[in-house]
Amino acid sequence: MTASKFIGVVCGLKSEAQAVSASVDASKIRIGVSGASAARAEEIARDFCNEGASAIFSIGFSGGLDPALKPGDLVIGETIIADDGSVYSGDRYLLGCLNPALSRESGNPGKSAKMDPRLRGDERGKVEARVAALFGADEIVDSTMKKSALFQNHGAAAVDMESHGAARAAARAGAPFLAIRAIADPAGRALPAAALNAVAQDGSTRVMATLGAALRDPKQFPELMKLGGDSSAAAKTLRRSLGPLFERLFLSLDL
Repeated sequence: MTASKFIGVVCGLKSEAQAVSASVDASKIRIGVSGASAARAEEIARDFCNEGASAIFSIGFSGGLDPALKPGDLVIGETIIADDGSVYSGDRYLLGCLNPALSRESGNPGKSAKMDPRLRGDERGKVEARVAALFGADEIVDSTMKKSALFQNHGAAAVDMESHGAARAAARAGAPFLAIRAIADPAGRALPAAALNAVAQDGSTRVMATLGAALRDPKQFPELMKLGGDSSAAAKTLRRSLGPLFERLFLSLDL
C-alpha cells in the first residue's frame, strides 16, 4: 500500500465515526464528520477526492422508510435519491467487491425494486444487508407520515442527511461512491421533538440540550429511550459488519 491511497469515509455523527474507526484499519481510511449536513458532507467528500481518495463512502445511521426494516438492519445504497430529484448510483464495482455473486443489474433507481439480494461474509462472521435505494434529505424526516410518503413516492428503503452530499461530490470528481447505513429509527416510529436539535455542527450530541427539552415535556422520555436503544443497535451492526466488508474492499482496491 502506498501512503497516498485511502478510502474517504463521510459520517454525520462522531458516534458513527467511532464505530467505523473501531472496525476498520485506520491506516487505509480517512474519516470526516459532517454534523448531519449534506453541504458539509459534500465539502468533506470533495476534499477527499482532491487528495486522491480511491473511493468515497457514506457510513452511519439511517431512518427506516420501508416498514419491513427494523433497528440494526444494514442497507447498502444501490442508488441515492436526493431531495432535488437527482439520482446517484452506487458504484457497481464496489458492490461487486462485497459479493461477486451480487446482481449487477441496476433496475429502476427511482423505485428501489431490488430489495432481495443479500451480502454474506466469510467464515469469520456473516454480513447481511439489504441492497436498495436510499433517500437523501436536506431536512430531518421526523414523522411517520413523512417516512411513508418518501417510501411510497420514491421506493427508498431508508433516509439520511449526508449520503446525497457525499455522492454529489464523488460524482463530480468521477470517484467511486457507496453508502452503507444501519437503521436507527424505524419507519413506524416518529422522532421525539427533543431529539430534533440533538446534533451539533461538529457531529457531537447535545446531551444537555436534549435532556432539557425532554424535562420540559417528560412524556418524551420513553421515546428518547427507544431512540437510544435503536441507535445502539445500529452502532453494533456497523461495528460487527464493517470489518469483513472493508477487508474485501481493501483487497479489491489494492490498499
